[in-house]
Amino acid sequence: MGILFCERITGCDSDCIRAMIRKMMNCIKAWKSLSDEEEYEFCLILNELIANGTVHGNRRLCDKTITVRIEAVDSDTIEITIQDEGTGFDYRRFFREGYPCDMNPYSERGRGLKLIRAICDDIMFNQTGNQIRILKVVKKNAEK
Repeated sequence: MGILFCERITGCDSDCIRAMIRKMMNCIKAWKSLSDEEEYEFCLILNELIANGTVHGNRRLCDKTITVRIEAVDSDTIEITIQDEGTGFDYRRFFREGYPCDMNPYSERGRGLKLIRAICDDIMFNQTGNQIRILKVVKKNAEK
C-alpha cells in the first residue's frame, strides 16, 4: 500500500526521540482511525522499540542512528521496522531461554520484547539481530 514514515534519528536525546514518536503516531493515525486501546498499543510498541534500539543496540551512544520505517501492508495491517547501528543480539537464544524478566521479577531486561510480542501479530528480526520488524493488524476503525 505504501510507506507512511521513513526517517533516521541520530542521538539519544529524549526530546528528539519523543518528537519522532509523535511524528510516527501522527502518520499512523492519518492512515487509519484507531481506538484508544490501539493508539495506546502503538505508542507502547514505538516507545519500546526505540528504547531498545537506543539503549541496547546503540548503547546510548549519541553519534549512532536509528532508522524507522512504517509501511501500510494493506488497509488493516501496518509494518514497523526499526534498525540500530549496534552489533545485534542472538534473538533465537533469547527467546529459547526465556525472558529475563520472567526469571527475576525485578529485572527490566526482556520486558519490552515480551510486551511487543504479546500485542503484535508478528515479530521478525534480521540475521544479526539489530533490526526488528513487527506486523500489527488494526482490528476496527475507531469512532471519532
